[in-house]
Amino acid sequence: MDFNANYNTREAAEKGTPMQIVDPWTGEPVMDGDKPCRVIVRGTASRSMQAKMRAKQKAAMMAKKAKGDAEDDAEDDEVRVLEDVHLQLCEGAAPFIVGFENVSKGDKPATAEDAEWFLDLTFPEMGVKEDADGNPVLDKDGSPQFEMTNCPFAKQVGEFAGKQANRLGNAPKG
Repeated sequence: MDFNANYNTREAAEKGTPMQIVDPWTGEPVMDGDKPCRVIVRGTASRSMQAKMRAKQKAAMMAKKAKGDAEDDAEDDEVRVLEDVHLQLCEGAAPFIVGFENVSKGDKPATAEDAEWFLDLTFPEMGVKEDADGNPVLDKDGSPQFEMTNCPFAKQVGEFAGKQANRLGNAPKG
C-alpha cells in the first residue's frame, strides 16, 4: 500500500483542499449557476501553517511578558463586543485561504489576497442556547447562555482547516 498517497495529510494540507461554501444561515451550498463556489483551504497540519501559528504564539507570549502581570489583569477586564469575536475569527481563518473557485469580487475572480474581504462579508449571529426540548439553557446565576446561530464564512474555513480527513483521498469529505 502506498502510504504517501493514502495518508500524507501534511502534504495535502499544504496544497489546500476545495471547501464548498455554504449559506451561513440556511446551510445550503452556494453555487454560481451549476458550478460550486469554493474556497481552497490549507489545513492546520500544513508545515507552513504550523510555523505561522508558532510564530504568532511566541509573539503573543513575548508581548504579554513585556507588559507585565499588572497589565494582563487589566487586559482580561477589557470590554469585548461581537465585532471582536468576528475579527478574531477572520484573523484566524485568513492565513488558511489559498484561493477561490467560482467566487468573484465585483467583476474579477477572487484571489488569495481577497481572503480578508471574503471573510468579512458575513458576521456572527448570536441567540439564546436551547436544550433538546427548546428551553433556554441557563448559567448558574440564571442568565441565559448564548451561542452562534449561523455559520459565517470565517467559521466555515476555520472548521474545515482543522479536519485532517478533508485532505485524505480515501476519507469521506466533511
